[in-house]
Amino acid sequence: MKAKLSAEIKEPLWTWKYMVLIVVNLANGVAGFMTVPLVASYAMHLGATLTTASTVSGILSLVSLFMCPLAGVLSDRVNRKKLLIVTEVGYIVTLALHAFVPNIPCLMVVRGLTGVFFSVANVLTVAYASSYIPRERMGEGLGYFSLVTPLSQALGPFLGLSLRDSMGYEMAFIGGAVSTVVALVCVAVLPYTMEKKELSGKKTTLHIRDIFAMEFLCLMLLTALFSSANGLISTYLDILAGERSISNISLFFTVYSVALIISKPLTGKLLDKRGLYIVVVPAVIFAAMGMFLVGLAASLSLMLIAAVCKALGQGAGTPSIQAYTVKTLEPARAGVAVSTIQIGQNLGNALAPIAGSFFVGSFGYEGMFCGVGGLTLVGGLLLLVWYAKKQKAK
Repeated sequence: MKAKLSAEIKEPLWTWKYMVLIVVNLANGVAGFMTVPLVASYAMHLGATLTTASTVSGILSLVSLFMCPLAGVLSDRVNRKKLLIVTEVGYIVTLALHAFVPNIPCLMVVRGLTGVFFSVANVLTVAYASSYIPRERMGEGLGYFSLVTPLSQALGPFLGLSLRDSMGYEMAFIGGAVSTVVALVCVAVLPYTMEKKELSGKKTTLHIRDIFAMEFLCLMLLTALFSSANGLISTYLDILAGERSISNISLFFTVYSVALIISKPLTGKLLDKRGLYIVVVPAVIFAAMGMFLVGLAASLSLMLIAAVCKALGQGAGTPSIQAYTVKTLEPARAGVAVSTIQIGQNLGNALAPIAGSFFVGSFGYEGMFCGVGGLTLVGGLLLLVWYAKKQKAK
C-alpha cells in the first residue's frame, strides 16, 4: 500500500507541462470557435448565396475528417514539438488570411487550409499531453484536458462575434490568429523527448495500423453515434425550439456546459479505477435518453433535463473512450489512438446533419430525434458487446 501511494506521489498529474498544454488547447480552441459562427455570414458578406455560404462553413469539418489519420501518423513518427510548432505557425497564417480574402474561391481555399492545421493541432495536443499524464491516471488527466472544449465553445463565439460587431470581420479573424500566437509561445517553452519507438521507428513503409487502430473500430463507431447526436442538436435544436415556441433555448447549452464541467473529472477518475464499461454503458443510456427528450419535449424544463442527459452521455462517453484508447496502446502510438477516435467524431458531426435533413422531411423532428435515440441505445450497446467479445477472444 505504501509503495502504491509513493508511486502516485512520484507521478503527479498537475505538472507545469500539463498545465501549459491545457493553455495551448484552450488558445487553439478559442481561435477555432471564434471563426465558426462568422464564416457563413462572412461568405454572404463577400457575395455568396446561403447554400454556398453553408458549404464554405462545412469545409473545415470535411477536411478534418480526412486529415485526422494523417495527423495520427505524423504524430507517431516525427518530433511532436517541432511538428506542433510548424502547425501553430500555419494555423496563425491561415486564420489571419481570412481577413484579406477578396472572393469566395479564396475563402474556400483558406478555410480548407485552416481545417488542415486545426485537425493536426487537435490530434497533436492530445497526443503530446498524454506523454505528461501518468498512465494510471489517463482517464482523469484527459478528462480535465477535454474540459477546455466547452470553455472554448463558450468563449470563442462570444469573442468572435463581439469583435465583429465592434471592429468588423477582419479584426475578428486577426483576433483568432492572436489567440493562436499564445499557443505557439506556450509550445515553444515546452520540453519534449521522443519515445524510443519513435526514434527507432522512422519507417519508410506505411501499414494500416499506422493510420487506423483497427482494434478500436467498435469504439470509433460508438463515438460516431455520440457525435451524430451532437451534430443534430447543434444544427436543428434552435429550429425545433422555434416551431414549438420554446423560448430561451440557449440555456440548453449553458446547462450542458455546467453539467459537463461537473461530471468530466468524476467520470475520468471512475474510468481509471473501474474500467471502460462502468462509464460508457451508462453514457449510451443517457445519450439515448437525451435524444428521446429533445424529440418529445414541449417545454424548456424538459429540454434542460435533456441537456444534462447529453452531458452524461456524449459528454462523458467520448472523452472516456479517447482516454481508454490512449491508455491501452503503447505511448509511441498515442497519435493513432487519438486520430482513430477523432475520425468517429468528425464522421458524426459532418454526416448526421446531412442525413437528418432527409429524415426530418419524412418523419418530422420528433421522429428524427427519437429514431436517433433508439439507434444510439441499440447500436451503442451492441457495439460494446461486440468489443467485449473481441477482447475476451484475445
